[in-house]
Amino acid sequence: MYCKNCGKEIPDNSVFCTNCGAKQTSSSGSVQPSQPVIQNSSAQQERKEYRQSSTQQNGEVDVLSMGQYLIMFLLTAVPIVGIVMLFVWGFGSQSGPNKKNFARAYLIMMLIGIVLSILLSGVIGAIMASMMSSMYYY
Repeated sequence: MYCKNCGKEIPDNSVFCTNCGAKQTSSSGSVQPSQPVIQNSSAQQERKEYRQSSTQQNGEVDVLSMGQYLIMFLLTAVPIVGIVMLFVWGFGSQSGPNKKNFARAYLIMMLIGIVLSILLSGVIGAIMASMMSSMYYY
């Protein structure tokens, strides 16, 4: 049987296409077209590129287990080791896409936290300075 969306050959009685993910509607007869219908839309290309980027070189998807996430959280709790490991995971070539995205998101959240704490400290410092300048000493 062929996918009605992308034209790739898929197993008979498939509910979804293994190539593009489109839902297959069941027909009363199992008539297969002589040539598959090929449609190249930009949405299909984007889905294909996204799926390809989430696979490793051998074709297997790198899925992190709950234990691996817990170890990553524990390592990031150690002050200097955590930051170094986040840079290694986020920008190294050996880590998979899940670990890479986790590390990059964690680094971005840390940067946002640092910027907000600096801004908040400045605001509190300005308030304290204005309070101190308005006090009268007798």
